[in-house]
Amino acid sequence: MDIIVDTKGQANLKDKEQLIESDDDDQDKFDSSGTEPLSIFTTKLVQEVECKKSKKTKKTSSNDIDIDQFERDMGWKSVTKQPSKKVADVKTLTKELTPIDKVLQKSALKPGFEQLESVPSLQESQRRLQAKRRAEREKTKGKEWFNLPAPELTDEIKHDLQVIQMRSVLDPKHFYKKNDLKALPKYFQIGKVVDSPVDYYSSRLTKKERKNTIVEELMADAQFAKYNKRKYKEIIEEKKKLHYRAHKHAKRLKKGKKK
Repeated sequence: MDIIVDTKGQANLKDKEQLIESDDDDQDKFDSSGTEPLSIFTTKLVQEVECKKSKKTKKTSSNDIDIDQFERDMGWKSVTKQPSKKVADVKTLTKELTPIDKVLQKSALKPGFEQLESVPSLQESQRRLQAKRRAEREKTKGKEWFNLPAPELTDEIKHDLQVIQMRSVLDPKHFYKKNDLKALPKYFQIGKVVDSPVDYYSSRLTKKERKNTIVEELMADAQFAKYNKRKYKEIIEEKKKLHYRAHKHAKRLKKGKKK
């Protein structure tokens, strides 16, 4: 026997054979306001329905035309070949070191081992270690000098250093401090002079005047070449006078001995 309890005062409850005819008629799942659900299950169902409505899914039919392909077929669009994927060569793959090769790098048995006169020792002596450390230290001036390197002395660099040492001869009107070292420096670094935007164009060097070395710039300078020629002539004339005086003095000494 079914017992029906009228909680909301509905008049047609007596005529109903079932409590709920369908899901839409379930009025008990909402509260009196009709907005908030009474259970977690019903809230999840409502959220899923709202998400499905908010997401707009674009359905593409099989009758749609590919516009890019149609333009290529008509010749309106140039067909660009896609770059082929680079296949790894066998040589590059074989060059990759295996764990065994990495271990054998520190081994004494290397190609040409049978041609050696003696077996190389794995432990280095203290004297050889000190020589190696000394050679490493000599590569730079030290931390106090910001690790100033000792580059290789080529002919061009050597000539530039000699010109810098004799800079007082280049311009007689300009005074330079005397060099402390007579020999060429071992530790030095070559930089690049950058023109300042504050300087006017007349105070800068042109592209034709710019050279790779200081010697080339001096040889290209017409004023320096003129001064150099004049000084060279003066030196030669002084030497000629000295030789002439020495020759005359030697003749006098010979005449005195003959008498």
